[in-house]
Amino acid sequence: MDDSSGYHRSSRFRVRRIGQARIEWALLGVIGVVCAVLSFLQYRWTGELSRAEPALLRAGLNEQVPRLARAFDEEVRDSCTMLAPDAKEIRELGATEAHKIRYQQWAASHDRSLFSQVGFALPERETIKLYGIDGEGRIAPLQWPPNWERLREEMLARIKGEGRPPNTPPDSATIQLPVFADPQDRGSELEWMIFDLNRDYLSSKVLPRLVTEYLNPAGDAVYDVSVSWPGPNGAVVFSTRGDKSSVAAGADASAGIFSFEMGASPGPGRGRFRDDAHSSRWAIAVRHREGSLDIAVARARKQNLFASLLLVGLLGGTAWALVQYTGRSRRLAEMQFRFAAGVSHDLRTPLTAIRGAAFNLVEGLVKEPAAIGRYAKLILRNAEELTSMIENVLAFSASLHSGKEERREIFAIGDLLEHAAACMAQEIEQAGCRIELTVAPELPPVAGDAVELELVFRNLIGNAVRHAAGGKWIGVSAAQFADGVEVRVCDRGPGIPETERQRIFEPFYRGEQTRAQRVQGTGLGLSLVAATVERLKGAVEVHNSPGGGAQFTLRLPAAPTVV
Repeated sequence: MDDSSGYHRSSRFRVRRIGQARIEWALLGVIGVVCAVLSFLQYRWTGELSRAEPALLRAGLNEQVPRLARAFDEEVRDSCTMLAPDAKEIRELGATEAHKIRYQQWAASHDRSLFSQVGFALPERETIKLYGIDGEGRIAPLQWPPNWERLREEMLARIKGEGRPPNTPPDSATIQLPVFADPQDRGSELEWMIFDLNRDYLSSKVLPRLVTEYLNPAGDAVYDVSVSWPGPNGAVVFSTRGDKSSVAAGADASAGIFSFEMGASPGPGRGRFRDDAHSSRWAIAVRHREGSLDIAVARARKQNLFASLLLVGLLGGTAWALVQYTGRSRRLAEMQFRFAAGVSHDLRTPLTAIRGAAFNLVEGLVKEPAAIGRYAKLILRNAEELTSMIENVLAFSASLHSGKEERREIFAIGDLLEHAAACMAQEIEQAGCRIELTVAPELPPVAGDAVELELVFRNLIGNAVRHAAGGKWIGVSAAQFADGVEVRVCDRGPGIPETERQRIFEPFYRGEQTRAQRVQGTGLGLSLVAATVERLKGAVEVHNSPGGGAQFTLRLPAAPTVV
């Protein structure tokens, strides 16, 4: 009655497990579909963003590049304006003192390296005299530099009333500013200020700072920038590239820089500059370091798509791992359930026999010496079965603790097999089997825990007795194999189904045929065999013999030779 109820409980557990497995696989399928949909949507979304993003980036770039150009112009304009005195200052202080005061005020808050040369031209007796201002603010007469000679000629013509206002050469870094006696009279120049921009300082200090501020604010060099003279072959003034080349070809954005005229047409009032984007002396070009914005966006799209697909893959992989883990946990729970049910049943059977035999002996129900001997043997046999089961359970528990101290001793494998066969002799005899032990001579010794290894052999012999008793024969042999020993345990029973061979070494596992025939056992013996052999750096395998029956093969390494 108890066996039947245990069998039905196991069947119900198995049916429930199958239902849970289907639910888990269905859930995994749903997750897989969701991952596929997310991947498709991510691909579409990144495609739409990649089509819109270049235009947005280019629009932002087209806004920032003119800002950078204006910031450069304003920085130079502010310095020039601050250095130029007005007509009132010149009349009250004199030209030399007015320029000296202006220069000192400017130098207190600006870097003097901005200009390589500063001077002012004064009309005197129908000629133009040039004065230079050095880095310390000292003023002294100066010879006209060759690149200012054209300005001198135009200023002479101007004071004679024969020419137009002087124009700075468009291919130079020179700036000239007139100072008017009457802002309403464009022909009333008191003097002209002349500046030469220091191109080395601009390319090493001013332009890198402005590029960082307006184009690469995060500190990462996202864009390559160049400033050059106009034209396809214009000389490069500044470049962020290592080879100092221009990026005008294929630029993502460009603008005019240094885009103002001085002196020729100051306009109404006291203005000194007239901004004119069409008369830029230099051109600034910006290009993404990937080659273009389109290339950069395409690469970013691939990276984002790869990252998103990786995340989706991780999600799917996690779901798969979760299903596998829960499946293993469920199988372990099932095996534990079967172990508990099997152990309780297997313990009850010998205990019942021992209790019944002992009761009959104590109560004096058995008085004949022969009957008493039979009852004593019954108690001994069942006690040995209990001992075997308890040994397997304790050994399995010990194998779960990796910190267990291992015993290492050297022993002969033949002696161990003979002792194991002797311990199992009574069980073999009661099953009506005979054991054939063959040990080759001069086998190399084996190192390990002799007690554990003997339990391995006893488990294999006991497994053959319980499952292959119908064959009436058990063969145990030991022979040399390469640098070790090979032990085989064979029987002539029904063999092991191919579907179960990969699982018979799992803890608590018992085959369908074993459960159907209600063969006693805990399902731990073969798992202990595999664990012990693995600790000894050996190997164990199982297959069915061609003539019928199962064959377990153990290969153990020989003990190291001690010199």
